[in-house]
Amino acid sequence: MNINQPIKWAIFYFIVLNINVFFSCKLIAQKSSSTATITLKEISIEALKIKTLKKEVPYSISVIDFQKTQKIFQQLSLQEYLEGVPGLFTLNASNYAQDLRISIRGFGARSAFGIRGVKIIVDGIPETTPDGQGQLDNIPLGLINKIEVLRGPSASLYGNASGGVIYINTLDSISKKNNILKSSFGNYNLKSFQLISFLNKNNTSALIYFNTTETHGYRDYSAFKQKVFNVKLKHRYSSNSIINFQLNYTNSPIAQDAGGLTIEEVSENRNQARQRNVDYNTFEKIDHLKFGMNWYKKLSQKWNSNSYAFFSQRDFYGKLPFEFGGIIDLDRVYYGLGSRLSFSKWNQNLYNQFQVGVESSFQSDHRNRFLNLKGIQGDNVFDQVETFNNLSSYILDEIRFNSWVLRLSLRYDNLFIGTNNVGFDKKYSVFNYSLGISYKLKTNQYLFMNFSTSFETPTLSELSANPDGLEGLNLSLNPSNAINYELGWKFSLPKFKIETNVFYIKSSNEILPYELEAFPGRFFYNNTGATKRIGFELFTQLNWKEFQIQGSFTKAKYSFEESNINNQGFDSNDLPGIPKSQLFVKIEHTSEKDWIKRLIFENIGGFYANNSNTVFIDSYQKTRFQTGKSISFSWGDMEFFGGINNFLNLKYFDNIQLNAFGSRYYEPAAPINFFSGISLSF
Repeated sequence: MNINQPIKWAIFYFIVLNINVFFSCKLIAQKSSSTATITLKEISIEALKIKTLKKEVPYSISVIDFQKTQKIFQQLSLQEYLEGVPGLFTLNASNYAQDLRISIRGFGARSAFGIRGVKIIVDGIPETTPDGQGQLDNIPLGLINKIEVLRGPSASLYGNASGGVIYINTLDSISKKNNILKSSFGNYNLKSFQLISFLNKNNTSALIYFNTTETHGYRDYSAFKQKVFNVKLKHRYSSNSIINFQLNYTNSPIAQDAGGLTIEEVSENRNQARQRNVDYNTFEKIDHLKFGMNWYKKLSQKWNSNSYAFFSQRDFYGKLPFEFGGIIDLDRVYYGLGSRLSFSKWNQNLYNQFQVGVESSFQSDHRNRFLNLKGIQGDNVFDQVETFNNLSSYILDEIRFNSWVLRLSLRYDNLFIGTNNVGFDKKYSVFNYSLGISYKLKTNQYLFMNFSTSFETPTLSELSANPDGLEGLNLSLNPSNAINYELGWKFSLPKFKIETNVFYIKSSNEILPYELEAFPGRFFYNNTGATKRIGFELFTQLNWKEFQIQGSFTKAKYSFEESNINNQGFDSNDLPGIPKSQLFVKIEHTSEKDWIKRLIFENIGGFYANNSNTVFIDSYQKTRFQTGKSISFSWGDMEFFGGINNFLNLKYFDNIQLNAFGSRYYEPAAPINFFSGISLSF
């Protein structure tokens, strides 16, 4: 791969920078033997690999803490935990057969199922597969403690991540008592039961989590059942060595897919299912098993290492509403490991953190397709094993001196894609980089800018979706690339903070889905050409007495720049599935009597449902109220909680199927609905 001029300058800068830092630190050490350690008083950002104070990082990043509010959440979808993040948009929280659709600055909007363009990491272990597809159904929602959202291209840190990173931290322990028993109920026959137990002896602790959930769903033919079992084991060998193990098993025997409706069908009956989906018994079931390990070792005052390894096996069985290949039986195995070595050196005026790392991951999909004979499995019409392997290395460097913070990251990825059937191997060698600069204007103000690149490969599921229905890969589908420019400002006081930024992103070979008449309900993919994204993001928070008020606003334009899809030109059209604006307001009140009240309002701007911009989805509003009250007893605590979703009883759509054939774009959201529950800590 040819290295262009900006990359050459980035490499030159990196080499010169580290030579200067090395000799500067050496000279300083010669002048004085005393050093002053920089104490990080704020929560540092883990998603950046090199931990840095949030206010100083030259990137747009959101941090959400759930220590107080987790206990009053409904815990049905990650959507509830991501509300209010600027530039982030979610759809499809109620169709469990397709999973939540997440987009950050427009990346990931193409996803018909699963997560695209956004890297998901849970407790340091990648949840996203090596080919870039993520799923959320196995995440233990009831254990989420904190989420960091890195917005913007992040390939220089994590490889196949064009839109950003969602870094999830779960609980290591529970406060006060060692056991929590929780049950909740709601409309549409919603039932959920949860148990959390904490065990601790000497230097070893274990957190055990079990949750079962089932619901009939708002729409006809949208039932869902799931069980999640999760164990976190932590052992401290010494003050300088900690190892963490995690085990997750998720079983979802049924998740029915009600399908998309036409606008006429929506007007007739909002909760009906598409009849074809019922006739073909459209649903999915999964079994997911994951093992993970993290090992942190402090080697010396200046050196430390962090390593991880994981193994995941996912068995998927699903039925789609068409005959040829309409039943999928997928056996997926993916695993990987990584290690990074970090160095830090400081004195009163200069602080340098340097890190090198290597990562390797492997994925194998054994994909079978069968005839769907009106819900009955027929002959096998597709049988192939697909592989996706990745070997990568990266370098990070962060320097702080006086009022400046400079951060450079370089990453090289070697990707291999192949199948056993056609003997075709495809290889990509990708080099990505990022440069960020932050400047302290005054005590509480920071100005930052960054420049970064990214790439996103098509997933194996997308590559195997050949329009001709034959085995092999769709070789005409290529990875997308993006370049990001960003400028931002941060201001914080003890009880007030505001963060704002503007961004400009250009991409090439953007990947978007479409449907064919012969395969209704099955998505195919192609490259759309060049796109551009221009946007403004704002976040603010005020703490006043017992109140916390948060607000966020996003205004952006996502459009085709050069496009030719199926011989149709869409130059200057808006990208489908991404709202032009988002407004979020949250008012939260916590009383001294352990009573929490939470009010949320969200306005989603209008957006198009197809590439041709002929179908427009009007803006809509989402509302929710949650509350919880704790009562203490001699044996433990009792928590009553409940809430109202869509308390204004507005009509909107929970999901929009992009470029759907036959104008079946719409999946209606539920009207006003309620939930309540009780939690016991003992």
